Amino acid sequence: MRNGGAWSADGRTLPPALDIEYNPYDKKHKCYSMTKAQLVGWIMSFSSEVKRLTGRRPVIYTTAHWWNTCTGGSGAFASDHALWVARYNAADAGTLPAGWSYWTIWQYDNSGSLPGDQNLFNGSANQLRRFARGA
Repeated sequence: MRNGGAWSADGRTLPPALDIEYNPYDKKHKCYSMTKAQLVGWIMSFSSEVKRLTGRRPVIYTTAHWWNTCTGGSGAFASDHALWVARYNAADAGTLPAGWSYWTIWQYDNSGSLPGDQNLFNGSANQLRRFARGA
């Protein structure tokens, strides 16, 4: 949080996000050498610390496959964590990670007409401002 992770309820700053997906540094330990229960516990601890420091739960950025494989399809976070789902080159966000019934942000490609990743917010501009404010 000290390195740029602060959050402000200004209606423009999106909440912190936990980017949790396959370990890009070690293909043999895709789930970071943790059991499903250990990963769920780690995510809970991380989320609690972000909440303590910012007043807000982090958005969880993941793929359905990673989530269901590495957390065992934990539904422990869906009620109080927004979902930022990654699914590239598809017509829709597809099957969601276990527990979530809707996505808040869908990353549909890693390149496109705008620089960087291509994302879609699931709502109107007013809903996006409310989301950024923490409402």
